[in-house]
Amino acid sequence: MRGLLLPFLLACSPASAAPQAPKSPAVVTVGAYLNDIQNLDLKSHSYSVDLYVWFRWKDKDLDPASSFEFMNPFELWGHVRTNAYEKPLRLPDGDYYQVVRNQGRFSHKLKLFDYPFDEQNLTVEIEDTDMTTDRMVYVLDPKGLVVNPSVELPGFTLGQSECRVSEISYATNFGDPRPPPRTAHSRVTLDVPIARPVLTYGVKLLLPIVCVIFCAGLMFLFHPKHVDARVELGITALLTIVALQITLNDDLPEVAYLILLDKIYLVAYMFVIAGLAVVVRTTWLLEKEEVERAVRLDRRSLVFLALCYLVTNLLLIYRAV
Repeated sequence: MRGLLLPFLLACSPASAAPQAPKSPAVVTVGAYLNDIQNLDLKSHSYSVDLYVWFRWKDKDLDPASSFEFMNPFELWGHVRTNAYEKPLRLPDGDYYQVVRNQGRFSHKLKLFDYPFDEQNLTVEIEDTDMTTDRMVYVLDPKGLVVNPSVELPGFTLGQSECRVSEISYATNFGDPRPPPRTAHSRVTLDVPIARPVLTYGVKLLLPIVCVIFCAGLMFLFHPKHVDARVELGITALLTIVALQITLNDDLPEVAYLILLDKIYLVAYMFVIAGLAVVVRTTWLLEKEEVERAVRLDRRSLVFLALCYLVTNLLLIYRAV
């Protein structure tokens, strides 16, 4: 009898029970409609976005429309969030559905190395507050990110928008002493590329510098005996370039590197300073009564410096564009 019961007890014991398969994470489908973009502020790296985000999911215990958060908000107190439905809508196929409209400012650090011919990405990042990827993951709606065809951002052209899902891990336990396994969060990133019209901004920002350099170049065409006029022309051009650069910097953020326009201004400074150095040299030649040599030095310096200025600027702009 004991021999018959032993196999039965072993079969019923918890140790012999088959291990349960881990539960797969809930899948939440996400899509977005970008209604408008406004007020891009370079100094604060921020921009206003009017955005609709929709969610579809199956688990009745979840509500991703209320538990998600934006990861790159700017002035969070100014965001206005509105749900399309008082509670998630149950669709005929059994899915739950909710649409959230959010109006507010977002921030993304803008790289201005090639300003004013730079290209930027205006980004909105979405992540669930609590759910890690072992419990919930985002997948993109087939339509992904849709942009309102009438959206305009003055001074920029909009490129092809895109939407992607990634996993983000945080190198911290946020102060929680319990040792759970480190898991990632599912994040949705909406990208809208923008760029400035090259010809328009080239004329608006570079033409004033070119005009100043043209006027500065006239000091080489005065006879070397007009020392005062030549020096005044060079100094005036130098001060004008300084004023133009200060005015430009008022509209830009503080950055720890030289932007393209800074380099163009530096080339202009070198042209004018080199021109003043030539004036000093020709004045010494004039005192030695070497007039023809002084005139010849002026003409050669004008050609050489003008070519250096033109080629250097073309190379800088070519690399940026």
